[in-house]
Amino acid sequence: MWLSRVPIATHVIDRELARRGVAGRYAIEDLGFGRQRLTGVVIGDPRAPDLVADWVETDTDIGLAGPKLVGVRAGHVRLSARLADGKLSLGAIDRLLPAGSGGGFALPAIELDVADARVALTTPHGNVALRLSGRGRLDGGFSGRLLAAAPLLDAGGCALRGLDAGVSVRVVAKAPRLAGPVRAAALDCAGAQVVAPAVTLDAALSPALDRWRGSARLGAAGVTAAAGRLDGLGGTVSFAGDARRSGGTLALTAARLHAAAASGGPTRFSGTWRLAERGATLAGRLDAAAVALAPSQRARLRIVRDATVSTPLAPLGAALAQDLGAAARRMRVTADLALASGATTLLTVDRAEIVAATGARASLDGGGIVLGHPAGPRLAGRLTLGGGGLPSTAVRLTQAAPGSAVGGTATIARYARDGAVLDLTPLSFLPTSDGVRLRASATLSGPLPGGRVERLSLALDARLGRGGALTLASGCAPLRFDRLVISSLALDRTALTLCSLDGTLVRVANGRMSGGARIEDVALRGTLGGTPLRLTAGDARLRLADRGFALSDVAALIGPAGRVTRIDAARLDGTLGGAGVAGRFTGAGGAIANVPLVMSAADGRWRFDGGALALDGALTVADQATPARFEPLAARDVTLTLRDGAIAAAGTLHEPGTGTKVADVTIDHRLAAGTGSAHLAVPGITFGETLQPEKLTRLTFGVIADVRGTVSGAGDISWTPEGVTSTGRFTTPGTDLAAAFGPVEGIAGSIVFTDLLALESAPDQFATVRSINPGVPVLDGRITYQTLPNTRVRVAQGRWPFAGGTLTLEPTLLDFGNTQERRLTFRVDGMDAGKFLQQFDFKNLSATGTFDGVLPMLFDESGGRIADGRLVARAGGGSIAYLGELTEKDLGFWGNLAFQSLRSLTYRDLAVEMNGPLAGEMVTGVRFAGIRQGQGAKSNFLLRRLTRLPIRFNITIRAPFRGLIDSAASFYDPQRLVKRNLQALIEEQNRRGGTVQPPASAPVAEPKKD
Repeated sequence: MWLSRVPIATHVIDRELARRGVAGRYAIEDLGFGRQRLTGVVIGDPRAPDLVADWVETDTDIGLAGPKLVGVRAGHVRLSARLADGKLSLGAIDRLLPAGSGGGFALPAIELDVADARVALTTPHGNVALRLSGRGRLDGGFSGRLLAAAPLLDAGGCALRGLDAGVSVRVVAKAPRLAGPVRAAALDCAGAQVVAPAVTLDAALSPALDRWRGSARLGAAGVTAAAGRLDGLGGTVSFAGDARRSGGTLALTAARLHAAAASGGPTRFSGTWRLAERGATLAGRLDAAAVALAPSQRARLRIVRDATVSTPLAPLGAALAQDLGAAARRMRVTADLALASGATTLLTVDRAEIVAATGARASLDGGGIVLGHPAGPRLAGRLTLGGGGLPSTAVRLTQAAPGSAVGGTATIARYARDGAVLDLTPLSFLPTSDGVRLRASATLSGPLPGGRVERLSLALDARLGRGGALTLASGCAPLRFDRLVISSLALDRTALTLCSLDGTLVRVANGRMSGGARIEDVALRGTLGGTPLRLTAGDARLRLADRGFALSDVAALIGPAGRVTRIDAARLDGTLGGAGVAGRFTGAGGAIANVPLVMSAADGRWRFDGGALALDGALTVADQATPARFEPLAARDVTLTLRDGAIAAAGTLHEPGTGTKVADVTIDHRLAAGTGSAHLAVPGITFGETLQPEKLTRLTFGVIADVRGTVSGAGDISWTPEGVTSTGRFTTPGTDLAAAFGPVEGIAGSIVFTDLLALESAPDQFATVRSINPGVPVLDGRITYQTLPNTRVRVAQGRWPFAGGTLTLEPTLLDFGNTQERRLTFRVDGMDAGKFLQQFDFKNLSATGTFDGVLPMLFDESGGRIADGRLVARAGGGSIAYLGELTEKDLGFWGNLAFQSLRSLTYRDLAVEMNGPLAGEMVTGVRFAGIRQGQGAKSNFLLRRLTRLPIRFNITIRAPFRGLIDSAASFYDPQRLVKRNLQALIEEQNRRGGTVQPPASAPVAEPKKD
């Protein structure tokens, strides 16, 4: 039998393998009573064996119950194992192992000494390669080392990559215990990745190897997720369970938190975890300290501040941005979290609280936030906010289903900061198809650039889009305020209707505000610098994107009744900025208080800054009187400033047709007192070819013409509630003109006006006149006069040297304001007949005698005329001598006889009577009486007999008065005709480029004898 022990043992082994249905292959190298050695051992399907060993030695013992295995030693062993349904299977080897007390797998009660046993473990979560070496009793006392490696393990939505473990193995009471480090490249779970996780493991397995429990110290380089990153992760985890379900507790600490929107210091999480085939859950409390929002997020908090600049919300926006920014620099965030990973990954925040170092606090309870649901996020519960300067706010959130819009109500306490106060009624927000609808009523008091608004009330109807854009709904809403002050402008309680412009009233998106409003039929009342103000506009439009606005048909009435300053504008636009308001105006005009001047067609720029309104541009100035005393003038380089209830204006007046500068004007006006003044400086107006007085004032039309000269001076206008006064002084060094009674040359002098606007002067103004020629030249005169209102002139006296005597204009009142007849009466005293004739260069006629008389002149719209003018020789008479040559061929016998008697004629009485128009046919009657023939006259028998008779000459001359003397002189001196017409002939010849026939001489008036 001993020699046959190997075949017998082989037979026994094969029979046992066959009985258990196990395929096997081996070779018995040594077979003794206590020791056996097998080589080339293969168990299981030869194509995929469950065990392969190069050699195996077994120790056996024989007792009362028979032989039993008491030890195993092996060289290089390869095992294939499978973990399924929570149980570990070694394949065909399972049928060779003894059953445990409860059935199933159990470690055998043998001594095991293995140099290198490798196990290929297949699990539902991935393949694991195990390597075991050690020695000891397998059901208690075994000690060895286990190495494990797995490229990927996936369970409950979590993936472990690059597993590498090296742990010690001890078996106590049939249960293995593992201790040592376990590392991996990464752990991906619920969208987060643990970078380089490391575990110091202390785990105990059940005797059947189907359950485990233990704990581990955790560490990782960091955890990254879409929401941020944790650096320096460490902590502990406990676990217990089986392959179907495991769980435990988790306590993690991160050295630093990095999020897309924030960063922080130490962050802790403590909770529980569960891992099953259908998914994994993690629930616990997150505590993040020293959390600060990222600079980019803090910049977003300043959107409110930037969007409210130059509005009454500016202090509130600035304070809110400052408080939120300060709170965002250091916060503590705590939250109760639940993370469930399976078919979908859900993150639930049951409770959360944020406490800032500033005292600001926000908390969420009574509901929660669920993220990751396929339908969308879920948000419900109660949100409270306050502290740290923030207004106390309570928000109740409601949501019909995950992913649907969130609704609810928000109760916000009064918010007051830096002089601004905001009161909101409970704010309701209702879900809509494109976001949330917000409704409330707001009452706001706060500062404006240079002013303040009190209790501005507006009903709010807004839309909050899914992208975060806030839009005030279209339509119209009432707008009211109790008082609005901007610098010196104060408006009383006002109610307006505010309508959206282009469908959007206000829109805030991406940190920018846009939209606009339209207000029709604007009517405002208040004060400007303490002075009553009424302001109306047909249409007002406000643009929020550029803080611009435009008004049409603007009318402002400034001042109490009786002294109102009026400013109108067809269109006024501007832009509101941090430094003030500025823009343009067109079609503007108006009038200042009691100043009888009206402004129109004004265009230019305006600015309201630092409590001052400044305008500059160009306009037209006209007289308000009816009829107007002066023609409209163009004002250029106009500047106007309204500050502290006072108006200061300046500009230059020009005649619009020629562009001639007329005057520099400065104006000052006090609105409250209704007082002011204007100064006009006239550096010099030159009249000539391009400019005539009728272009400046219609008062001169038909009175004077062809004015040539310069006028300079200055004027001052002052006004009070009681009335307007004006003064001025103007001077001309010498002016020529044509009047109805003839050409005037060399008018010189100054005039002092006591009422410049009415053109009323002080009494006894005087002017010197070099020459007046109504037909007879009158030289070197002096006129004393006074101008009166309504274009009247009172002449005190006019006096001229006249042919050895004087010509005096008697006092008279001339009215140029209507078409009535105006009378001038000239008195001649001591006129020397000889000197009179010398003025006209009568070389063939001489006379002596002294004359007195009166020349009444009447002027109306048809011209001037002499009515019953009469010159009478003084007592003693005089003489007339005709020095020319006449023959019978000229006048016939009797005519020649008459002129021969004029060769030397003395007279005792001579009277000249004149009647007729100055510009038409004048009828002049000459009456001689007491005639005697003078010495040296030709005489004969007949003449001597005739001179003894009482001879009377009665001569009537009908001729144009202004041409009479000239025609008479030219009859005797043809050179006068040549001198008068030569220049005109030359100019006409040059124009035509050839020879021009001279015009016929003017007809000579012939005397008609009675």
